[in-house]
Amino acid sequence: MIHTEVAEPTGTPMGAVTFVGFGPGDPGLITYAGSREVVQADLLVVDSPVMVEELASVGIEPLGEVVEAEADEVAQLVAAVSDGRSVVRLVEGDFFTEAGHVDVLRRLLEGKRIRTHLIPGITTWDAALTYGAVVPTQVMAFCDASAGVPGDDSWPTSGTVVIRATDATITEVVAKAREVYGRDTEVLELTRLGSTSQQPRLSTWAAIGAEPCGGSRFLLIGPGVGDSARSRVDWFESKPLFDWSVLVPRTKDEVTELTDHLTRFGASTEVVATMSIEPPRTEQAMEKAVRGIVDGRFLWVLFTSQHAVRAIVERLAEYGLDSRALSGIHLAAVGRGTVDALARVGLTPDLVPSGGDTAHHLALEFPAYDELIDPMARVLVPTADVSVADLVQGLTNLGWEVDEVIAYRTVRAAPPPAEIRERIKTGMFDAVVFTSSSAVRNMIGIAGKPHAASIIAAIGQATAATCVMHGLRVDVVADSPNFESVAEGLARFADARRADRLRQGLPDTKPSQRRRRRRRDPNRGA
Repeated sequence: MIHTEVAEPTGTPMGAVTFVGFGPGDPGLITYAGSREVVQADLLVVDSPVMVEELASVGIEPLGEVVEAEADEVAQLVAAVSDGRSVVRLVEGDFFTEAGHVDVLRRLLEGKRIRTHLIPGITTWDAALTYGAVVPTQVMAFCDASAGVPGDDSWPTSGTVVIRATDATITEVVAKAREVYGRDTEVLELTRLGSTSQQPRLSTWAAIGAEPCGGSRFLLIGPGVGDSARSRVDWFESKPLFDWSVLVPRTKDEVTELTDHLTRFGASTEVVATMSIEPPRTEQAMEKAVRGIVDGRFLWVLFTSQHAVRAIVERLAEYGLDSRALSGIHLAAVGRGTVDALARVGLTPDLVPSGGDTAHHLALEFPAYDELIDPMARVLVPTADVSVADLVQGLTNLGWEVDEVIAYRTVRAAPPPAEIRERIKTGMFDAVVFTSSSAVRNMIGIAGKPHAASIIAAIGQATAATCVMHGLRVDVVADSPNFESVAEGLARFADARRADRLRQGLPDTKPSQRRRRRRRDPNRGA
């Protein structure tokens, strides 16, 4: 008989730690592989919770626990993976180009028991060259002075040199650079790298100041840096909405698509919720609707918002069911957000109106009931507490029997923070983009009217009319009632405004940089 010995386990099951590069600052620059790891991690370790907020702004939301990195980062990661959890350590830029992280990896691997993965990110050094539109020479050198000023032998003296400093080190860096490179050497300074408000400035070591910039700054010197900066292609700064601060009041629907379009045009966005979502006051109607879905009483279910999708899916879950209960039913969806909400639960709509993102457009494109083809005529429309009368009437005219059920309620949100309200009233937002009439009414109700200096953009004529009704000057009306069109309209307006000011010999300033009139002294001239 052959005896086989089975070794005893030598320890508890170990998880894995994945180091993911966040990129140079713009959350949209994280890689697809990195974003997937962030979403699926059991534990996400970050330098700051701000990272998570920025990822959420581009639709990347972790499903697991989120914690900040501790002083003893190695012990923190080892304890986490010892529980068998998958851990992601999110670091700025790229893992190997940031000081300190390589040492963490080395110490983790010493025990030979922790599985480790690396997902690279766009380095801040590469981003500095790209955003600075500087063509590197054959010889490149990088000097990291973010943690402290390097010694005399660590300052590169040939080729294209990229130096990184912080608010804490910039004074010493400039003083040392004047000694090494000379006071009159041209320097391209980049601040707020990767953001929509980044600023390039060609200067000299003698003229560079030490004013705080709120983060890292990059200083580029070397052959051709000065010439490149003077004749550079300002690909980033030339965006129509570069450095514009745009307010987006949000009602019941998400506006991620809109903020994405605005960001591509160079704007920084601030989303203010003007409406919150709450369950219906009574549950009987929804319970009846869900039983009808399970019993096969509906041929179609029409979703006009992502909140309606969420309400139906959550109610199915209460019965121990999931989205597969909708597999035998035709689905229609209005708007990209609604389509995405269905996709997240594994569903693809059979009909999405091509003419526009409104319930009215769905009614125009919906097929007529045919008793020879359609086994039943009943349609379910889960909506908010505001009736979609046009849609219901349109379907009825087409021969369908419509069950409209209140799936959720919309309630005016609480006022935004005092800082936001002050910025709205004093015109510190360059533009305000309204996506519905309710957004106009609700924002004015909770935060007051935007300042006259702010540019007002409306997604359609009805929204524009509501703005005018409330005493607002409308500068932009979208050609089509969708997010892309209103963002493009605002960008065209900014371009035309800039060209007009230049023709008049006026400085190219933003709306928020208007000259404030001095108040007349009543005692003057008395």
